[in-house]
Amino acid sequence: MTISNQDKLFAAARCGDNATIRQLAFSDVDFGARDEKGRTPFNLATQYGHADTAKTILAAKEMKYMQQLGLVGEGSVAPVREDEAQKAVG
Repeated sequence: MTISNQDKLFAAARCGDNATIRQLAFSDVDFGARDEKGRTPFNLATQYGHADTAKTILAAKEMKYMQQLGLVGEGSVAPVREDEAQKAVG
């Protein structure tokens, strides 16, 4: 059985797997999709207490949007150090 990228996104949001979310950022996933209970990946991350994952989802969603506008190339998400990420989000 093959797991879809969308299912991987929901699982990563539930588990707090930021690396997987970053990998999926430029795939065919829909960050606004809802599960059978109406929850988005962002909702799941916050529900399960993964604040960093919620921030990663927001950043990945924004990067995907910027790619659609042609402002960034595919796969151009650079790794960010944890201390830099904390400064960026306040």
